[in-house]
Amino acid sequence: MGGILVAEKTFAGLEGKLTGPEYDRDFETAERIDKLWVGSLGVYYKDGFKTRCIRYSEMERAFIRIQGVKSRMCCGQANFEYSRMVFVCGGKEYADVMTEDNKAMDRALEAIAGKAPNVKIGFVKEA
Repeated sequence: MGGILVAEKTFAGLEGKLTGPEYDRDFETAERIDKLWVGSLGVYYKDGFKTRCIRYSEMERAFIRIQGVKSRMCCGQANFEYSRMVFVCGGKEYADVMTEDNKAMDRALEAIAGKAPNVKIGFVKEA
């Protein structure tokens, strides 16, 4: 009898589907940081029912955008902060992965910097 066949996982890339054993291995061995998986080929994240992959070879920059939200409550006013991980590829912003864990996104940026030294880390205000 033959072994069990396992279908290759398909990842949604910037320019279509990414498949192959190298992406399967990379995703399985990637470091899970909150809602991101930081692998050696790229960063993976869930987008609805899809798992997206942004490869380091396509990534120009990665940064965190912090969004403050004021809310009114019965006992007064509260302020909440959300972090959004943003990846810049080809001059366009992608991903926008939202979390409340600011420290996790800092760790994710450190992990990306360690695996992809060609990717600029942090926000740069352009004139």
